[in-house]
Amino acid sequence: MDAQEVCLALNISKRTLQSYREYGIIPCSFIGGKYMCKESDLVRVLTQKAR
Repeated sequence: MDAQEVCLALNISKRTLQSYREYGIIPCSFIGGKYMCKESDLVRVLTQKAR
């Protein structure tokens, strides 16, 4: 998923996503000039956030 899709899925801003990347909350890879995140990592974050 690209940054925009992640922001929409988590209902966060792009700046918040940047902070999450910097602090290692959401692991992302830089591929083809874009940050990409695995959907499975987002599910993990959402599961932890709901607790």
